[in-house]
Amino acid sequence: MPEERGRLSNPVQRRLSRAEIDQLIHSYQEVASIDGLARRYEVHRTTVIHHLDQAGIARRRLVRKMTDDSVALAAARYEQGPSLAVVASEFGVHQRTLARELRQAGAPIRLRRGWTK
Repeated sequence: MPEERGRLSNPVQRRLSRAEIDQLIHSYQEVASIDGLARRYEVHRTTVIHHLDQAGIARRRLVRKMTDDSVALAAARYEQGPSLAVVASEFGVHQRTLARELRQAGAPIRLRRGWTK
C-alpha cells in the first residue's frame, strides 16, 4: 500500500515565496496574529515565527488577562465548587486561561467528569 501524503508521518510542506514572506512580515507588523497568519498562509505557526525571527522582527507578547488579586478571587470561587468554565465566564476569561493562572498560583485543578489521570 503506498504511503498517503498529508498524514502526520509525512506532512505536506508549503514553502512561502519571498513575496509571501514579505507580506507576512508586513501583516504581522500591522497587527495580524501569528495564528491568523498561519491560517492565511496555510503553514504551521512555528513557520510564521521562524520567518519573523529570520527577519529580526520582535514578537509581541500577550498582556496578562488576570491580576494576582483576580486569580486569588477566582481560586476561592473555584474552591466553592463551580466548574472552571463557570468561574472563567464570571471573570471574563477563557477556561484555559483560568486553568493556567490557577496552576501557576499553585491551586489544584479538579478533573473533569469522566476523565481519569
